[in-house]
Amino acid sequence: MSENKREFDRWVAAISRGGLGHVYVRLYQDAPTWVRDMAVNRYGKGTVFLPAQRSCARASVAA
Repeated sequence: MSENKREFDRWVAAISRGGLGHVYVRLYQDAPTWVRDMAVNRYGKGTVFLPAQRSCARASVAA
């Protein structure tokens, strides 16, 4: 697994696929903006962001 994929996965709380080609993504509250951009690039225009999950202590320590 590439380093970028591992870093992206660290900031994602949940991903689920919905109807009509939408992908629902929930990021951690303290996720950097590049993670949101990468999600749109990866899943396309049908990406829907759900309200943020609490802070990710594990990711905050690693950052």
